[in-house]
Amino acid sequence: MMGAKRVTSLCVAVDDRSAVEVLAYPHRAPLLTIRAGRPALLVTLTVPDQIEPGHVEFAWQLADSATAYAVAVDRRYLGLPSLAQTKEVA
Repeated sequence: MMGAKRVTSLCVAVDDRSAVEVLAYPHRAPLLTIRAGRPALLVTLTVPDQIEPGHVEFAWQLADSATAYAVAVDRRYLGLPSLAQTKEVA
């Protein structure tokens, strides 16, 4: 009987209906799952086992967009104007 293969998992819960999870496998492409409850949404991203430059570029674009989203949410939480509003004033 073979043992179960280990998977590294990182899950960030937003609320009881939302989460973001990264599953990193030792010998296959990772999975990114985004689950949001209001409205219901489930997105799972992966790449083929043979990763090409376009896959890497997409992953970095996704990371850049996620960073911009995090900054916008953080500023709103703190009651600060959006960066787009601060650029209009300057």
